[in-house]
Amino acid sequence: MPGVSPGNTVYLPGFNEGTLFYTGDCHARQGQGKPCGVALEVTSRVTLTFEVVKGGGIQWPLIEAREGVMSRSTRPMGGRCPHAHAELAGWLESYYGFSRPDAYQPHTQASGLYVGNMVDTTCSLVASVEKRYLGRS
Repeated sequence: MPGVSPGNTVYLPGFNEGTLFYTGDCHARQGQGKPCGVALEVTSRVTLTFEVVKGGGIQWPLIEAREGVMSRSTRPMGGRCPHAHAELAGWLESYYGFSRPDAYQPHTQASGLYVGNMVDTTCSLVASVEKRYLGRS
């Protein structure tokens, strides 16, 4: 997924005491949606830093990049787009101080959406909003 890249912060929900983390395969390049089921797989070394953020209340992965914020949803296709945007609106409300109605304004006017993966039963859509529309950079 293009948003999971060096320098970006990935927020992951933890539902159980002692939650573990696993890194999968790294891609040097991947078309949006991983349309053929493969990408340019590479051997890599990664350095990760973890911090527990209590009370975040997120249900799905969220990504913060220098230029914007993203939410990833893996629900069935019919519900994925609204779900990805609802998760992102909730994040704007919790972390950026928007009211719920105001959190939807950047979505209706300046959001992005791309297919993160469409090759198996865990297809995903990624909703995004650039920080310049959030009053922060």
